[in-house]
Amino acid sequence: MKLLSIVIPIYNVELYLEKCLQSITSQINGNNDQEIEIILVNDGSKDNSGNIAEKYSEKYSYISL
Repeated sequence: MKLLSIVIPIYNVELYLEKCLQSITSQINGNNDQEIEIILVNDGSKDNSGNIAEKYSEKYSYISL
């Protein structure tokens, strides 16, 4: 069971999403990342938000879409 779940809603936030995810992952990496999960919820973004989210979910096992 995960101790902490972070849910991030995404809708046309291309300008902010990468910085947000960089900030979170830099704080998590190596620090109990098995106990943390990040769930990205894309609500039909028309910008590049979905691609950014997909890139991060492929790179980090604790991030899911």
